[in-house]
Amino acid sequence: MSPRGQRFKAVKHRMAGAVLLIAAAIVFPALLEASVTVEGPPTWLIPPMERSAASVWAEIKVSEAAGAERLRLLSLVAGRVFAGYAVDDVFQRGERAVLVLQPKDRARWQVEVAPPHLSPPADRWFQDNASGLEGKINEKLSGLPLEALSWADIPLKEEVEALCAPLLPGWRPSLLVRLDKEGAVLRVSFAPRPPLVLAVVPRVSSGTLPVMLQSDLNENILRALAPLVGLPIEWADFNKKRVEALAADSLKQARIVENTRSRVRVAFNPGQLAATEAEVESPKYSLRAWVAAYAGSEAKYPEIGLHMGRKFLPFSGWEMELYGEWLLAANDLSLESRWGVRWSPWKGVMAGVEQAFPGNETWYRLWLEGGERAPYLWWRVSEGGDHHLGAGYRINRRVSLEIHYDGRDEDKLSLKAISDL
Repeated sequence: MSPRGQRFKAVKHRMAGAVLLIAAAIVFPALLEASVTVEGPPTWLIPPMERSAASVWAEIKVSEAAGAERLRLLSLVAGRVFAGYAVDDVFQRGERAVLVLQPKDRARWQVEVAPPHLSPPADRWFQDNASGLEGKINEKLSGLPLEALSWADIPLKEEVEALCAPLLPGWRPSLLVRLDKEGAVLRVSFAPRPPLVLAVVPRVSSGTLPVMLQSDLNENILRALAPLVGLPIEWADFNKKRVEALAADSLKQARIVENTRSRVRVAFNPGQLAATEAEVESPKYSLRAWVAAYAGSEAKYPEIGLHMGRKFLPFSGWEMELYGEWLLAANDLSLESRWGVRWSPWKGVMAGVEQAFPGNETWYRLWLEGGERAPYLWWRVSEGGDHHLGAGYRINRRVSLEIHYDGRDEDKLSLKAISDL
């Protein structure tokens, strides 16, 4: 083979190797300092192009080619690999090579954002989150030749993902390009990215409503938040305020909440089992019902209790309550009623006075409430000096156990189990 043929063959082999290098660098960007400056393409496309061209330039620089030959070889490789772009100029600026590229044709792009099929109101939340996304993607596509997608598909997908991430966290965009009469259309659809919300776990607590009514309110939350099941946890967290407002609205529509003018506060904790804590407290009324059984005292029988109260604020910062309590004994259906007033100087602390019937006796009373899974204490002292108290532990929102003391009975101490209704 002649020397000229050997040189041609060597150049051809170098070009083939360079093409492979630059193509690989586009798909798997090398972690090296770019030694080539690319001018002309969209700004988001320049970094991967510079990394790719730098890989080739580094290979060319170690070859035996002269300076002008190096630039010509870089121009040939770039024109072959960066389809859709023509090399307008190539020159060297210090140690860096500069590639000036111009699109061979400018495609007319349109963007379609295709939201997933979601149940209301999650569909409206998605559309609101994605508002303006079409315009942002369209700006990135401005001036991009259609032919460039043969090598720029991965950078384009990464750029779209970067645009979607802050607006639609938890959703994975997919791209599809089609041609119509007006030009190229980029359709962006979405699929949920795990982890997903598998179930909503509601829990309603209230110090002013009976437990049996709180259970009904749990169902309101379950129905309201059912559209969240199967959706990304990240996205549910991103729309946390909307989720809490939706759950709160579902509770406010309940008849018992409306009738008692209860205030509702909801805390949503995103997760695979998404806990939804709701506090429902009435500033006007209090209602409680319970059953109780005693052990260790022959004078005590199972009983059913009911408490009904009306709250009011006679002074700023003071919360007072007028109430009535009724205790029905299971053995002889005898009824004890208590009519009183109490006030709360601090949260969890109440003090009051009540009149008990039969007997028309005045009692002074103190309550110390610790909440769920916490100890509590109540204490009554009559005008005649009798003491009546209970010190217990609230196991959950329904069941509590207490040591019960009644100075009026022969068996003064007993164990009392209480279940709220």
